[in-house]
Parts: sequence; C-alpha cells; structure tokens
Amino acid sequence: MHSIDTETYFDTAAPLVPQAVLYSKGAAVLAALRQPGIELALWQRGADPRLAALVEWLQTLPPAQLPVCRMNLQPAEAVAKLNAAFDISDTPHSALRWTLVADIADLVARFAAITGCDTVRLRLDAIPNNACRRWHRDCVPLRLITTYRGPGTEWVAPGQGQAVIAQPDLDAPYSAQVAPLDVALFKGCGWPEAAHDSGIVHRSPPIEGLGLTRLVLVLNLPLGAQEQTRAKRVRYW
Repeated sequence: MHSIDTETYFDTAAPLVPQAVLYSKGAAVLAALRQPGIELALWQRGADPRLAALVEWLQTLPPAQLPVCRMNLQPAEAVAKLNAAFDISDTPHSALRWTLVADIADLVARFAAITGCDTVRLRLDAIPNNACRRWHRDCVPLRLITTYRGPGTEWVAPGQGQAVIAQPDLDAPYSAQVAPLDVALFKGCGWPEAAHDSGIVHRSPPIEGLGLTRLVLVLNLPLGAQEQTRAKRVRYW
C-alpha cells in the first residue's frame, strides 16, 4: 500500500495483480510517480467548481479563439508569457481566462519541481481531429497531459500495453480515459534505466467527424534535458 491517499488500478484481465497506476484527489500524487514501479499518476480534480466553470466557459468559445501556443518557459515567467500568447490567439479577457492562465502556470511550476528542471516545454493545442490516434508510447522521460475542453487521453494498464500496441489502430477493450481537467503524469520509454518497451500506452480519443475541438495542455522537459536523460540514463531530480 502506498503512503499517500491513492487508489490502485487493477487489470480486468488479471484482477488480483495491481498495476502501477496511482489515483488521488490531491496533487501530491504527481510527485509519487518518481517511486519505482509507478508508471502513471492521475490527479483527479474534476469536482473543483472553479475549474468546472472554466470548462463551461471554454465550451462557449469558438475554436478560433481558443488559446494555442508552443514555448519554453520558466515558472516565474509563465503568467506573462501565457497572457501574451492568449492575446495573440484573441482569447477574450475575463475572470475565467485568468483562471486558465493561473492553472497552467501552476502546472508548469509543479512539473518543474518534480523534474528538477528550470525550464519547461509547453504545448497548448486546439485539436479538431484525431491527432495521435494510434496507440503509442512517448519516447520521453515524463509527460504531463490535461484536457480543458473535449474528451481526455485514452490509456491502457501497463500489463496490457504490449498487446494493444501490436494492433495500434484498433480499439482496446480495457482502455481507460483521463477525465477532463484531471492531470495525468506519464512515464515514457525515455525514463532513466527504462527498457524501450516500457511506458504507458495511450492515444488521443478519436473525434474525427464529431464536430468537437479539444483543448489540450502538454508539458515536457526541454529537448536538451530529454536527450541527456535518454543518453546517460541519469536521474534528473
């Protein structure tokens, strides 16, 4: 049993064998991903009424006004850089826009603290199609994903990853889905000392033809830090 407040995901194909996925309504679960054997940490925060209002507001925006940006940034400059990017995207000013900026800046700070990197690589995308539709692993050490609008990322338990990735275009019978607003921190196959066939298998939800536009935040280590971690297999916290 883990010391933090978590629930353990169980593989439906082998219900007596706990899988390395942690759930919690507290943010501390994200740092728990550093424990050996843990592959995915999920911070469940969809019940937060402040964030629920943010989702409702984002649903009212036309896709052309959703904020989109790609940048490297440090936590101290996140609010200023995000506001500048939101202005370029013509995202309207409102209290809920500030809520979104503050929430993303908070996640940037948390990711930087967990990884020990001064700089975070941020991608905020408005996605109207299937994007990364095939089941895959990320060739990065860590990746943080949260969805602010539309359906969240789909994933399968570690014990099912190999079977699912062998047929990457098919639906997986035991897949799970990250709820909107929940924060998922994934280990990828670039994790120190990890085998290339490790890391959570996941995909973007198929939305082609449904008239939906997702708003998805992805945080990574900067490219130089990723390359160093993969090449030297050193721990970076």
